[in-house]
Formats: sequence, structure tokens, C-alpha cells
Amino acid sequence: MKKTIFWLALSAITLAPISCTTQKEDADEKARKGWTLVWEDDFEKSPVAGDWLKTSRNRKRQTYRYMSQLDELYVSQEGNLVLRALENRAGSDTLPFLTGGIHRPAFKAGTINRIEVRARMNTVKGATSYLSLIPGDKTENISIDIMQRYGLDEFIYQSVTSDYTTTQGMPDNPPSSALVGVNPLQYHTYAVENYADSVVFYVDEIRTKKYPRILTQMPGQFPFSDHDFDLYIGIRLKKDTDPAELPADLFIDWVRYYEPQKSEAVNN
Repeated sequence: MKKTIFWLALSAITLAPISCTTQKEDADEKARKGWTLVWEDDFEKSPVAGDWLKTSRNRKRQTYRYMSQLDELYVSQEGNLVLRALENRAGSDTLPFLTGGIHRPAFKAGTINRIEVRARMNTVKGATSYLSLIPGDKTENISIDIMQRYGLDEFIYQSVTSDYTTTQGMPDNPPSSALVGVNPLQYHTYAVENYADSVVFYVDEIRTKKYPRILTQMPGQFPFSDHDFDLYIGIRLKKDTDPAELPADLFIDWVRYYEPQKSEAVNN
């Protein structure tokens, strides 16, 4: 598959268990010209509270195969929510691994919006950290992946998925994904803006990709305005992951949701 490559930063790193070797930035501007902050969560109080729910297990889908409600997978640490992937040593479950994930309603169909997630990762081979938007009605084969990082890659994917990109075999017209080079041990702000005619991705204020609605006779090219979407955050593991390399961790600093200011037009 053809990829659009945009390198932000690329450096050698050494992975480690939960640590705070990379500090959060002190300066953090919430205000955005043309946008109104509607809701946010900085996870300062409880690992999972309010509109957030722990993601339930679904053995038929790889992403949710090892999901668990176990408290050890949802940790509060210095203002972060830390989602973990662990070897299953509890003895009360037959699965080899347990992973943590959360979700909540994100936006309604037809809404213009911007979603930001500030995060960093300690991960291992076989683990994938993800920030994904999935239809609230669980419609198959539709997603907006704000960020996915596979294994030890020093880059992340930002992409859209639809019947057009998969069943119709059209992932490259227009290109449906981009690679963005990052140091995953550092905090980055991953963002997406959703419009009636496009989905626009960002990393650290830099626009990395725009996926447009196009004129085509093929069905399902741009379903992203037609559904309510939920935001899913978590870690998934391949079944052949080496348990000796675990844990893998996803640190979430904050999540923010914006809608356009009524007095100003937001231009994509």
C-alpha cells in the first residue's frame, strides 16, 4: 500500500516498564482560534470515571481479544491514565494476556469537531497502542485512527477505514493513511478534525494528512459524517507476543473535544 511519509522526529530509544523519565510540558494552551472547548479529561482524579467506560472483551475481534476490567491495567500516575498490557498471572482466566482499554461517546453524526489526545508509549514487539474513532452503533469496517503504533516502530499511522478502502479495494485514491515519524517515549499531541467533506490529521500542531470526500460511483467512500462516533483508547497484543517482554504501557495525559465557535468559521 502506498503511504504518505512525513518525518517529525526519529531517535534511538530504550524501552522500559512504567517510568516518568519523560516529563509533561509545563506550558499547555487550551484555547484555539475558531474553536470552543466542549469537554476535556485530564485524568487527575480517577483512572476511569465520568463518561469513560472500560472496554469489554470480544474474543472474535483482535483489538478486544484480551480486554479485562482488572484494576492493575488502569493506573493513575502523576496526572496520567496509564493503560497496561500484562502477562496473565492471575490464574482466574484462561487467556495468556490481559490488556486495558477505555471508550466514551465522542461526537454526533454531522458534527464539525476537533479531538486531541496527548500521549506517550512504552511498548514491546507485538503490542499496538491505538487512539481510534469507531461508530457508536458498531457498524463494521468504518474507523478513523487518530494514532496507531505497531510494536517497536518509531513512527505512527494515521488513517481512515471504510468499505471503499477495503471491500472496494481503493485505499490509494485518495490515499487513506499516512506515516508520521515520532519518538514514542516523548509526549505528542495527536489530533483529528472532522468535517462534512474531509478528515484532517495533526501531530503536535503540524497537519499531517487530509482525507477528502470525492466524486465516485463506488459506495462507502466517505461515511464519516453519517454516524455517531465513540473514542477508543488502549493497547492490543498479538497472540505470539513474548510475555517476558511485557508490560507495555500507554500514558494518556489528557483528551479534549472542540466544536467551532458560533461567531467564527473554521476552515479546513
